[in-house]
Amino acid sequence: MMRTSLTGLVGASRDLSVVSNNLANAKTVGFKRSVAQFTDVIGASPEARPGTEAGQGAMTTDIRRSTGQGTLTDTGGSLDLAIAGAGLFAFQQPTPEGVPEVSYSRAGRLTINASGDVVDGGGAQLLGFSLVGTGTSAMVNDQPKPLNVLSAVGGDASKIRNITIGANGVMTIATNTGTLVPVGAVAVASFTNETGLANAGGAKLKVTDHSGLATYHQPTRDGMGEIKQGAIEEANVDISAEMLRMIQAQQAYNGNARALQTGSEMLRSAVETLTRG
Repeated sequence: MMRTSLTGLVGASRDLSVVSNNLANAKTVGFKRSVAQFTDVIGASPEARPGTEAGQGAMTTDIRRSTGQGTLTDTGGSLDLAIAGAGLFAFQQPTPEGVPEVSYSRAGRLTINASGDVVDGGGAQLLGFSLVGTGTSAMVNDQPKPLNVLSAVGGDASKIRNITIGANGVMTIATNTGTLVPVGAVAVASFTNETGLANAGGAKLKVTDHSGLATYHQPTRDGMGEIKQGAIEEANVDISAEMLRMIQAQQAYNGNARALQTGSEMLRSAVETLTRG
């Protein structure tokens, strides 16, 4: 009994942790909620002992992240981007070892740093493709590289009037003289098993053996979603639903805690009885 209650206590605690993390990130742009998955711990094989199906508690089998689309909110910011549909933005972050680390996210609240790179709030560079032909097709066979707006205008930021980014990810600068200068195309990544990506903090994700390696695409192609300029994707967290899950997890925790206490008291009483005897 005590072991069974203990597994329930551990499971409820894990569920509370997951729900609490969802609620804490309810306002984190591009965040995806997670759900704890549980299964029964079989006490004895029904084949070996027919009629014996009493379990020995529960165990957490997985913490599964939802890939559901969050609400797209208009901001009007020229460097606020959202993906309507499938795909993840790719960001490159320098490391002390000198080997860039790539992470993936649905968070597209971007800025331009002093070097002209398009970056996220943590300074990671947004990856994209060079353009070919008329400037609407990307060289998707090439490895994506950081998008730099200053390189397109000779390093002179004063020439930039505005920046537009189309549904297909093509970034274009309108100069003060009215000239349109293509910069590149935002790259979006897909994975064989997107739920296999590991959390890397906030809304960032990183590759694992379970996710497989990234395949890069131009938006609107190969089943990928389209880019929405001037919008961000909110966290796909329903606060009311998460609060309900929290209440259920708390009830499960309290119930198992009481059962564990009862089992402990019964064991102590039995020991005291045997000792007096």
